[in-house]
Amino acid sequence: MQKILQYILPFELPRTFTDKTFNDLYDEWDKPSRQIQISVISCLTALLYVAFTFIDKSSWAPEYVQVLMLKSHLLIIAPMMLTISFLAYKKRFYNTVMVMLAISPVIAMLSHAYIASKLTNIPPFLAEGYLCVFWIFIVSGMTFRYALVSAILSSVILLLSAFYYMNLAGTYAIHAFWVFCSFSFGCLGALIFDRSRKAIFMGQQELHRLAITDPLTGVFNRNHLDNVLSQEVGRCLRYNQIFGLLIIDIDKFKSVNDTFGHATGDKVLQKTAQVLSQSIRENDTLIRWGGEEFIVIALEVDELNLLQLCEKLRGKIENEGYATAGKITVSIGTTLFRKNDTKEALISRADKALYEAKEKGRNITVYT
Repeated sequence: MQKILQYILPFELPRTFTDKTFNDLYDEWDKPSRQIQISVISCLTALLYVAFTFIDKSSWAPEYVQVLMLKSHLLIIAPMMLTISFLAYKKRFYNTVMVMLAISPVIAMLSHAYIASKLTNIPPFLAEGYLCVFWIFIVSGMTFRYALVSAILSSVILLLSAFYYMNLAGTYAIHAFWVFCSFSFGCLGALIFDRSRKAIFMGQQELHRLAITDPLTGVFNRNHLDNVLSQEVGRCLRYNQIFGLLIIDIDKFKSVNDTFGHATGDKVLQKTAQVLSQSIRENDTLIRWGGEEFIVIALEVDELNLLQLCEKLRGKIENEGYATAGKITVSIGTTLFRKNDTKEALISRADKALYEAKEKGRNITVYT
């Protein structure tokens, strides 16, 4: 369906994000608003079905058909929608609710088809079927894939059932046309809506990325440090997983700027960030602390592992070629998180260790 529409429509259709992590992130972002929409719309739909049972239908529906409508709407459809409305508030039932929501219009259309077959004056009752298809796509809160399946099944029920109870070919042709209209308008609206939501999400993600990324080096900036430390402190206290913090300072960086200019200084910062990014472990986090200083949050380490990591990073920088700037070295101050630490105390202790490394001649690691 999407492949066919892509050749017709003047915009790119929404697709599932290829990166699973990013797709999961979108789903988590998307769920809360859909839960609210599903809950409110399902409740309103139930109330409208109840209200419909009290409208005078004697001019076009025999009494026994009105009783049939009352039983169908009050005993089946309305309770079903109210149940969905209630469960939609519970996050753990989200997937179940989505399936129930997709099935509910199919049940409603089966009921609609049975009631319509008992009527001699059909037109006043047909609007429910057309509205239902549109409701599935635009109003219900279903994700596009669930809505597409539900709308196809509902449309098939409307078309097949009417083929048997509509006696005039012209009447059936008009009915099929209105089913097609409700399906096409609903499908197109759902695609546009889905694309808009994904565009909003991607825009928010890009703004978030810019807010926590250093524009010069491409690594995380100082804004991200507080979030990472809060997360790791909580993890340490819950699971007793100790982490370490490294403050890495480029030695005599001011002389690099003074001697070779700020453009070369920027290249040194970029190269250092690149080497550090490639040398830390996958789960560790690199942050530009400010100026010529970087911070590394090293997860699940003891003192020996931490010192080995520091020496690895220091050695990588020392042995790296920096073209115009020549040989570059770094000093490292490092420490392990202690259970009574605040974030400020942890950083302060590592900073004192860095100061000591500078005092001892630079290009060394000091642990405290």
